[in-house]
Amino acid sequence: MKFLSGIAIYLLLIVITSGCKNEPKTVITTPEERALTETPDVFAVDLNGDKLTRWKEADSVWAAREKDVEIARSAYLGKTEDPKTLLRYAKAYSMTGRVENAIDLLNRGVQTFPDIADFYTSRGENLLLSRQLGDCVDNFWKAGQKMEKGANKGLLPPTGDDSIAGVTLAYKNYFLMAMSFFCNNDLSSADKFFEVCGDFSTNSDLWARTYYWQYACYSRSGRTEDAKAILKNLSENMQILPVSKPYMESLKYYKGSISDGELVDASFEPKSLAEAEPWMIRMYAVGVKNLLNNNKDKALNTFMTIKNKGFWYSMVNLAAETELMRLAGKKYEEPEKIELNSKEKKK
Repeated sequence: MKFLSGIAIYLLLIVITSGCKNEPKTVITTPEERALTETPDVFAVDLNGDKLTRWKEADSVWAAREKDVEIARSAYLGKTEDPKTLLRYAKAYSMTGRVENAIDLLNRGVQTFPDIADFYTSRGENLLLSRQLGDCVDNFWKAGQKMEKGANKGLLPPTGDDSIAGVTLAYKNYFLMAMSFFCNNDLSSADKFFEVCGDFSTNSDLWARTYYWQYACYSRSGRTEDAKAILKNLSENMQILPVSKPYMESLKYYKGSISDGELVDASFEPKSLAEAEPWMIRMYAVGVKNLLNNNKDKALNTFMTIKNKGFWYSMVNLAAETELMRLAGKKYEEPEKIELNSKEKKK
């Protein structure tokens, strides 16, 4: 009896689950109403239509995030004329996984503060996190137009690793735009906007991030010589902060300076999003290298390992989903939507 290959098994799973993608959604008019009526632990669906639920973190962390939503809501209601309070309110909702609630608030922000780039970038990011690839790109374009008229650092300071690495609003906006094209299989456009990220790479930490994604994209878009040039010109002694180490080590791995085992422990079990992110960055590099070496089954298993951890609130996880779709020969399809007023479905 012959056993199915990893790719054949994944193709079978695609057929079984693909029907979930086009189920119409019930649209609620406010984030508060949506939170009361939606299925509590299902926030969106991935590129294949699989449900996206709460990722693994301590109950105390989730409780703190819910508390942040209440604090942000009170701050916003006390100062609705301040765009920062609305941005913080949307961010707090997004961090609980409720990206659709965040989008509702950001729609309000775009209507109330139409000239502030932050609302377009943030709305585009949440659309991307909710796997609405078609809608998010227009937001990044509009954010870019607004930023041409003002500063590119944004109203709110970056948080977490982005803060440490010195990410500006412009860098974030064009990185997310590049990811949108990358996940929609438009590698030529993704190439261009990863290059735009280079224009806003003001330190070695941002360059390490940019090179990491450029290499993954160039290698598949036909720009193999440009991909080789990244590794050839890579300074392995470039001074970077610890948050950028996964990107730099992945580049060294592509170059052949370190092995799979030295790069990442594939059996590691992250217990939080913060633990998962550096691990996923390294694992994704292993998957890409196996693709380039035509080890498709191993690449598939690597991307499935990333996806199965459940940390979908990450661009690396989204990239892994994209690779699985490509390996299955499946193209992204825009989900059906329902207009708020008419309740009529449209594409």
